[in-house]
Amino acid sequence: MIDLLRRRFGTHAFAGAGLVIVGALASADAAQAQPAPAQAAAAKDSRLTVVYWSAKDCRWCTWWEGKLLGSGGEAAFLASPEGKAVRYEIVKKTFLSVPYGPHDFRPGQRWLWNQLDSGKHRRIVGYPSFSLFDGEELVVYTVGQDGFKDELLPKLRERIVRR
Repeated sequence: MIDLLRRRFGTHAFAGAGLVIVGALASADAAQAQPAPAQAAAAKDSRLTVVYWSAKDCRWCTWWEGKLLGSGGEAAFLASPEGKAVRYEIVKKTFLSVPYGPHDFRPGQRWLWNQLDSGKHRRIVGYPSFSLFDGEELVVYTVGQDGFKDELLPKLRERIVRR
């Protein structure tokens, strides 16, 4: 296949195209890893963090995330004044049946793994789950969309008003 492409487009064109593809992939990876500048600035200024605990095979998590088929709760929260006032972290493991491990946390989320591993944060018992942190202090942990609405949001609003 590579030989066919080289014959068709020439060695230099093929190498140039490869560099463009690799550059585009590296750029896409970097863009995905880095938050938008406005979000990064807001996250630095804000010590409030909402953590969404999820699993790839969790149907209720898909419901929370869903826009077309689902509640759209995540998008609605992120568009709300409360959602704009906090850093929103997603920790998503592969399977519900497997406990969280260090590999489930991105480098900027290591503090969350330390919270779980040390026992400062209770064991995650249901999905989707949500935690509100003020700095590294756990304010509230709740399970499900109703828990998010009835327990986490009121605590979040209290903390925002205090600031």
